[in-house]
Amino acid sequence: MLGGLDSIGGAMLAGLLFGIVEGVTSSFLDPILGGASRDLVDAAMLILTIMLRPHGLYGRHDIERI
Repeated sequence: MLGGLDSIGGAMLAGLLFGIVEGVTSSFLDPILGGASRDLVDAAMLILTIMLRPHGLYGRHDIERI
């Protein structure tokens, strides 16, 4: 969903982005929260992406007018 449902490059970029963000935030947030920060970060990233760019990072934004 993050990369766009019709973009292979976007899916690869999203996977790389998820891995980097999870690694960095878990190293900072795990001592504070006591673990399980990866699930929180994943959910927050997906919710923000759906709110800000519902078609994904590189998905097509087709508008059909009737």
